[in-house]
Amino acid sequence: MNLEKLFKPSSMAVVGVSKSNPLSPGRIILVKNQFEMNVKVHGIHPKGGEIEGIPLYEKLDELPEIPDLLVIAVSAEDTLEYIQQCADLKIPAAIIIGGGFAEIGGEGMKRQEKLEKLAFDNDIAVLGPNCIGVYAPPLVDTIFLPTERITRPPKGSVALISQSGGVLIDQFFVKFKERNIGVSTAVSIGNRAVVDETMLLEYFSKVDKETSNIAFYLEGFKDKRARDFLKAAKESEDTVIAFFGGITEQGRIATQSHTASLAGNSKILFGALKQYHVIHPHSERELLTYLKVYDVLSQKKQPFGQKRIVYGNVAILSVSGGHGVICSDMLQKYGLTPVRFTEEEKKQMHDILNPVAREIASFNNPIDLTGSVLDRDIENMISFLSDIERIECIILLLLPYPPNISFQIGRRIANVVVSKKKPIIAFLPYVEKYSLIIESLELSNIPVFHEIKEAVQAVAALKLRTRIYNLKKNNIFWE
Repeated sequence: MNLEKLFKPSSMAVVGVSKSNPLSPGRIILVKNQFEMNVKVHGIHPKGGEIEGIPLYEKLDELPEIPDLLVIAVSAEDTLEYIQQCADLKIPAAIIIGGGFAEIGGEGMKRQEKLEKLAFDNDIAVLGPNCIGVYAPPLVDTIFLPTERITRPPKGSVALISQSGGVLIDQFFVKFKERNIGVSTAVSIGNRAVVDETMLLEYFSKVDKETSNIAFYLEGFKDKRARDFLKAAKESEDTVIAFFGGITEQGRIATQSHTASLAGNSKILFGALKQYHVIHPHSERELLTYLKVYDVLSQKKQPFGQKRIVYGNVAILSVSGGHGVICSDMLQKYGLTPVRFTEEEKKQMHDILNPVAREIASFNNPIDLTGSVLDRDIENMISFLSDIERIECIILLLLPYPPNISFQIGRRIANVVVSKKKPIIAFLPYVEKYSLIIESLELSNIPVFHEIKEAVQAVAALKLRTRIYNLKKNNIFWE
């Protein structure tokens, strides 16, 4: 099956376009792709005509071209007929928006079995049914909600695959936008009758060049496909992350998943994921933190070069003593260790601060620069710490409240980091008035988080990725 036609079609057609209801799924998808995306799109309506200047064709075989992708937004009963037409016309891919298949049992199960046979016999890459489909900017967006009602994340390196369409557009799209996490493609797989998580993992690992991080929200593996998924993940050169719902008894009941036996036993599940080098965050926040730092550091411009965090030896640099203490308290839980400074190093740090700050600052780890700090003090301290080889990463707790910290501090820090190539993770409150500082750092691909815990988790995520990288390279030290 050619999955690329699902995400990068040159043309597509939409069936189920209503002339009378502007909020029907088919019409929203048609209009959205016509005016907001780059794909060439055609509409199908039994009586032809047009809507909003877009011509409608009565039948698929009357289109001026055979589309790469057919989006089907009609009843379950009529859907199979259109899949048959895909087979007859050699349309290689289809997205089924509607439900009424295996999720309802009984006749729905039989209907899905017929769908699967048609698709597999004719090599049609069918996504769904019971899904919102694909968001693949700038080409395709089959989410059947008006654009003003949803939040679109920026373009980036993360392929995001979700078994739930609601989780995709709410939990992920909104939070990706808030945290500036970029997606290459987002996919709702629904019932995954044909195209499933394993096929998507293989596609994004081996075919899609825009993806380097592959994230899944699943409620269980597809029946008899868990081993295939894990094997593909172990062989992937990309970072593979899986977050599971339905791992408790109540969760299993809620998902009503036929494959919840593995997802429901968290010890078996997490053990299998670890064995096959799949990163498995334990919370939604942890998932977002991991994806944020991986996405930022997957960009072409690499502020840290090829430096990797191996042991988790860190230095905490703060302008607030309390923030430094809170950060220190979290290190052990996440497998990180504060570096101990020699007396000579402490003296050198003392000497590079301004005369007021040096007399009240603390030069243990965490380092507290106090509210008397100047821009150049932060620059000089980052430069000094960057030259200490045993420090693998600097956690910078930057509170821009002191009056002597300017709004140019982000650019000044970025200049040092780009020069020294020392990994640095920043904490900075997500307050609108400080957006200039955040933007200066993130434009230089320096990850910024709005909670201390997230900054610590981000360093742990980089350490974990180093371990997985070495395991995939068969470096036995990492076992």
